[in-house]
Amino acid sequence: MISTERKLAFAAIPGMLLGYFWALHPAVQAMAILMFTDFISGTVLGWSRGELSSEVSRKGIVRKALAMMLVGAVHVLGTAFPFDVDLSSMLAGWFCVTEVISIAENATRAGWALPTFLTKALTAMKDQADPKKGPQ
Repeated sequence: MISTERKLAFAAIPGMLLGYFWALHPAVQAMAILMFTDFISGTVLGWSRGELSSEVSRKGIVRKALAMMLVGAVHVLGTAFPFDVDLSSMLAGWFCVTEVISIAENATRAGWALPTFLTKALTAMKDQADPKKGPQ
């Protein structure tokens, strides 16, 4: 039989995690949700094609974790040295764009025909988000 203390711990931990999540800036919340969605869409696509790879998954998770750390580090920098703009929210927004592009690419690889307006908008965003190209 499970003790009352363990039941309370099992109930408290998800509550604390949700409380922490909802205390985050909306751009960071969106980034986390889109990262999770991209991970799931990539995993499902890899599984459906018989190309599921723990190496690819690990690299993707590491990249997403580093992106979260970078947003956090920029937030700390902005807190210590206030800027005229919220750089961490801007960075989280940029990561959101890259995640949506990746989700759309996964959907296309899975055989979905995306509407033209969406592919045009995502192509424009991808060009804007490409650090090599920069803003047009």
